[in-house]
Amino acid sequence: MTPEDWQAYQNKVRQEASPPPTARKKRESMNWPMAFLLLGLAIVGGCVYSAGRLADSFDTQPSKASEPSLGVLLLEEEIATSIWATEALSHFQNDDNIKGVVLRINSPGGAVAPCQEIYRAVKALKKPVVVSMGSVAASGGLYVAAGGDLIMANPGTVTGSIGVILQSLEIAEAMNKVGLKSQTIKSGPFKDTGSPFREMRTEEKDLLQTLVGEVFEQFLEDLAAGRPKLTPEEVRKLADGRIFSGAEARRLGLVDELGGFEDAARRAAALGGLDLGPDERPKLKIWDGRPSWWELLRGRLDLPEALRPGFSLKYIYQPIL
Repeated sequence: MTPEDWQAYQNKVRQEASPPPTARKKRESMNWPMAFLLLGLAIVGGCVYSAGRLADSFDTQPSKASEPSLGVLLLEEEIATSIWATEALSHFQNDDNIKGVVLRINSPGGAVAPCQEIYRAVKALKKPVVVSMGSVAASGGLYVAAGGDLIMANPGTVTGSIGVILQSLEIAEAMNKVGLKSQTIKSGPFKDTGSPFREMRTEEKDLLQTLVGEVFEQFLEDLAAGRPKLTPEEVRKLADGRIFSGAEARRLGLVDELGGFEDAARRAAALGGLDLGPDERPKLKIWDGRPSWWELLRGRLDLPEALRPGFSLKYIYQPIL
């Protein structure tokens, strides 16, 4: 084979091994959009994360009122923390132009400790506090409301649900079906109480029931202190977890008056000594403690609470998951 024949043979092999130009162009045209898509998703994800971290760092404390006003604290969603609420109440206390406070509650309650902390902060405020119940102000929402001087609800408000709940999830049987096993090394027999990886023992249930009972008594004690028209015995009779409408709660003494937010604002203005005309609305300084979009997004991405380590005692109205 001459050198020319060998070169021709090599060229033919390379041509057969390489895809035609149209195929290369088609493959390249398909890769570029995918690359741009992935790059775009990465940029969007980075922006969302950065914006969330930036939002977490913002100081959302409102400025002081420039004229005699009412402070309004919005207590929305499930109560998971108390710092923002106690900070708002402290701000209202130190602002001489805030003459009274409206605590607007639209919450099914929440974790025990934050509810107790907000209740005590409301009760300690040295300015009149009128509670305005929205759609739901149950369990921990009612607990917090009891710290106010006057509680108002709409006739259709859902309230009550006095009690404590502690829930856990057991997945031992499901793990057995897929061949998974859990190994636990612990320093004491109660260290893994409530583990989702095994059935709870009788003595563990008794221990947790005692804990729930103790926290339940704390609820009753504070609720009775905040509702002096009711005796502790009367409060206990209402504390079987049932819910009440605002109208029924008014008849039972858990609520003082019926009315909406505007009614509560006028009552707070009157108690705070604001001189308003018949059709004049008080100036409002609103502190909104609802979770940000970033916090809500993080909450949606979290594991279900029953699968997280530890327990969460709650004063909460939770009919469905």
